[in-house]
Amino acid sequence: MNKIHHSIQCLTIGIVTLLFVLASCSNDIVYQDAHAIDDTGWYKNDFVSFDYNATDTTGTYNILVDIRNTPDYPFQNFWLFVHSTSPKGIEFSDTLECMLADQYGRWIGKSSGSMYSVPVLFLSNIQFPQEGTYHFDLVQGMRADTLQGIHEIGIRIQKVTNDNDGKE
Repeated sequence: MNKIHHSIQCLTIGIVTLLFVLASCSNDIVYQDAHAIDDTGWYKNDFVSFDYNATDTTGTYNILVDIRNTPDYPFQNFWLFVHSTSPKGIEFSDTLECMLADQYGRWIGKSSGSMYSVPVLFLSNIQFPQEGTYHFDLVQGMRADTLQGIHEIGIRIQKVTNDNDGKE
């Protein structure tokens, strides 16, 4: 049984390391924005919006969601609904599960005081098919009417360069 727990722990550490490596290259960031969540909590029907003006239709990009949480967050994971609209009005929706703590309840991510930052890869190696503004709405997908402990949510778009091929 201990070997299984050790294997799970090693896998978790490996995944977290990969996420940090993916998110660590800052000189290829073409867009980054974040919004603070009100101290009263994130209401289930409230959304956070971002607009990215794409000018490059030939480059390849990774889209990450940046999450900052406090120890007040009551769960191990965080479900997020992501809705996007292209400049031509084409809509895309997806559900993203974000792990914020390991199986032992230890927070994952970089800590700064009582705040934890976790980058989560949403889409990898994508191209923006047309120039113009891409709109993103993020909605918390937890069952709680008001979600406590999420301090900030953001989107980061990184250009994939030939020397890293998306494996930053």
